[in-house]
Amino acid sequence: MKFAWQLRHSVFHIYLKIRRLHVSSAESVMEKTNLNVELREKLNRSSGLIKRAMDLYSPTEWIVSFNGGKDCTVMLDIMAKMKPPAVTLRAVYVKSLDPFEEMEKFIHASSQRYGMQLRRYNGILKLAIEQLVAEEPQLKAVFLGCRHSDPGCSNLAEMMPCDNGWPPLMRIFPLLEWSYHDIWSYLRAYSLPYCSLYDQGYTSLGDRHSTHLNPSLLVYDKKLGKLTYRAAYELEDSRLERANRIESGQVSAEKLEKK
Repeated sequence: MKFAWQLRHSVFHIYLKIRRLHVSSAESVMEKTNLNVELREKLNRSSGLIKRAMDLYSPTEWIVSFNGGKDCTVMLDIMAKMKPPAVTLRAVYVKSLDPFEEMEKFIHASSQRYGMQLRRYNGILKLAIEQLVAEEPQLKAVFLGCRHSDPGCSNLAEMMPCDNGWPPLMRIFPLLEWSYHDIWSYLRAYSLPYCSLYDQGYTSLGDRHSTHLNPSLLVYDKKLGKLTYRAAYELEDSRLERANRIESGQVSAEKLEKK
């Protein structure tokens, strides 16, 4: 039985190579890192979901929602490692009314880093997504970097259609089971670039008017002789991740979650 499975597996990969496609396993994504066992299992599950979605939808039928946050940065990196080499990552970014300059620079840098085709829109999220679908009617799915611990996301499933009234897209959530500390473990294990604001005391990012330094990271630095803010990855209690946010009830570009 094991030999038969290996034979079918080998034939399948030969077939893909003939088609000039490349299938990256979760193991190859995790090479040469010191991720803990639990996070490796989560990464394996995330990779499996991404692989199934990429098999289900053609490259022109899916797009990534990317706003430069830590979660979607992790998702983007995993997808970049798994996609066929001939496929160009495509992403949509809905610019907020009052964005951080540092975030804008990071989004641009990420686009360059991954050779990503980035569609930019301004204004209200729903209207932007409707415009996107009108311009690309072949779109069927969108990848989002939500986690179950995010507000309004506790009941999300790995794949589920958008709510009534939204464009008919399938939402795909590879990181639902990941924790705040899982995200930072991945970013640091791979030495990945991330928005510089996270090193200044911000743990969750939104508009300038709704985002402040996280008071949970404020400490007294004896060497400097003054109060300073630690980096986001030093936050001990993940429940305080959004302690620096003023919630306005607006749906973020990263989520598209149920309300």
